[in-house]
Amino acid sequence: MDCTFLDIYGRLPAAALTPATSYAAYLVYGTAQGHRGLRFPDQETAVSLGGRATSGAARPCRRAVFLRPDEAEARKFWGAGVVAPDDGGGEEPRLRGDGWWEVEMGRLRASEAGDHGAPGEEVVASFEVLGSYPKRGLIVEGIEFRPLQ
Repeated sequence: MDCTFLDIYGRLPAAALTPATSYAAYLVYGTAQGHRGLRFPDQETAVSLGGRATSGAARPCRRAVFLRPDEAEARKFWGAGVVAPDDGGGEEPRLRGDGWWEVEMGRLRASEAGDHGAPGEEVVASFEVLGSYPKRGLIVEGIEFRPLQ
């Protein structure tokens, strides 16, 4: 992948979720050698159910994430409205046992039994890299919705 703007969306029928269960959505990915534009800043995710925010807000809550955290790169942006990583300013990825990376995109709670919302309602997870600078080397495995323990 070599681009300037990047948006990734994952959709799942709300009826596929177990009722009364909390879930987290994860972007599962890898990076190619020579990747670029995936470090910091301007990477956001959101999770919504049927176009509604999952956190009770009017609109989906956007959260900052870092695909390839790099403190040296991040320092360039501190003081410009960007929160330092140790201040809880963004979700950092973790390396999975299968060699892929994952970062939490957001959380939601499935409706109670028998209440799956409108017919055809979907859960939507989105990932967006903001800014018109070059991005290269992202390999997307998929988006996973998993029950929280």
